[in-house]
Amino acid sequence: MSERIVLRTLADMTLANADRIAFERAELELSAEAVATIAQGRARFEAYLARNEGYVYGSTTAPGSRAKVVLSKDESRRQGETLRNFLALQTGVGGEMLPERCVRLAVFGRLSNAMSGSGKLRSSTAQAVANLLRSPPPVPMQSVACSGEVMPMTWLMSPLGDLPLAIGEAMALINGSPFATAMACDVALTARRRVNLANLIFGLSAEAAQCPAGHFDLRLADGWQDPFYKESLQSIHSLLGESERKQLKHQAPTSWRVLPNLLASALQSLEEVSRSAAVGLKSLKDNPTFLRDAEDDHNDAVVSSGGYHDHRAAKAIDQVNAVFTDLCLLASRQVAHLMDGGDLGLPPLLARANDHVGMEYLVWGMTEPLATARSRSAPTTLEIGLQDPAGNQSDIASLASIAYAKHRAIAGSFDTCLASLAMTAALALEFRDVPPPPPLRALAERLKALCRSTERRVDVVGEPWRQCREWLRACAEEATSAELAAHFPE
Repeated sequence: MSERIVLRTLADMTLANADRIAFERAELELSAEAVATIAQGRARFEAYLARNEGYVYGSTTAPGSRAKVVLSKDESRRQGETLRNFLALQTGVGGEMLPERCVRLAVFGRLSNAMSGSGKLRSSTAQAVANLLRSPPPVPMQSVACSGEVMPMTWLMSPLGDLPLAIGEAMALINGSPFATAMACDVALTARRRVNLANLIFGLSAEAAQCPAGHFDLRLADGWQDPFYKESLQSIHSLLGESERKQLKHQAPTSWRVLPNLLASALQSLEEVSRSAAVGLKSLKDNPTFLRDAEDDHNDAVVSSGGYHDHRAAKAIDQVNAVFTDLCLLASRQVAHLMDGGDLGLPPLLARANDHVGMEYLVWGMTEPLATARSRSAPTTLEIGLQDPAGNQSDIASLASIAYAKHRAIAGSFDTCLASLAMTAALALEFRDVPPPPPLRALAERLKALCRSTERRVDVVGEPWRQCREWLRACAEEATSAELAAHFPE
């Protein structure tokens, strides 16, 4: 039986619940309190419509570039009876599909308006949206960027195409920015897992390189006024604090000494994208936006807004993309140093006497992933969207889906580069005569098993390397909390 989250108030729209929806495949149920909140908001909206028979975008008008034409009461009723009457479903040519995890998060994000008490959905319609989690529809990742999120929303809501609707609900289903919220949530959740994995792999690399402990002295944080730097130092110190490694008598290459700095930047980017996700999950991100006056319902208003444009989400994803690209490069430098071996007391190419060939493939295999990460890490700036054939309203494109598509490519590069570093560190540790410190032993044992899974040691650069990359990806994108705990016991 699926895990169930009972939504009571807007306070339940949290990143923690998003995690359960993404990885535990939790379903949603609206409590009596939530149903009452949604019903009150709907009643206020209907009262507003009864008092105002003029222009209400998407209710008394058609959507999009036809928004300037006010419809008759009968026309308004007919166009809003179902989504299929309101607009085309599953628009665009499609392409690669979003991970189901992200689609589930978009369903969750769609409910923020209703849970605010200022949405236009009836409670029965809101529950129908929540029920999409039982079988999420496919939604494309490419070719759906537009001025807002109407195109991907026509895919997300396509199972509700024939659901009977009341006036105003069609627009409330397909406008707004739940996908930007979902993408920020997805990046926040999966990137945190990837950074945690990177901590372990870079720690194993520092162990293999016999880095001096002074590079990660906790007292360094006293002179660097950055809480993220302090946190990253503490993390590395916790991993290596019980190390028995023989330490270099000279400083390690820069790519190890700057680990606390880069991991601090990663933590900072995680904080920003997590904050963006948390804001989106609790915000009234709708267009048009129904504004309920706290004192007098006669001061209620429906206004056109930018609720479909979450600029912050795209910029936060950009930050993660930039840091991940830098971590890919850092991993490649460390792999090259471990392969060179000379100053680190390791044989060239980590080759044994009977190997005949070395492990240089672990370096070469990062060439394309590094190029991909570099090319996709450029900032996502406002694109000039195609203007409407009539109306000339949609002159700016929303950016979240563009930034997110770049993140997916960079995340794949990240997994490849970190898998290469993990395998290289494991091979290098074969030449050391000490066990890794306790926090790194579970990872070291898994990597050792991969290295010994082939008949010839040199063949670890093939299937074992691929298995390592896939394992890292699955840990970041698929594993439940229980599965992660089993992989990395405390």
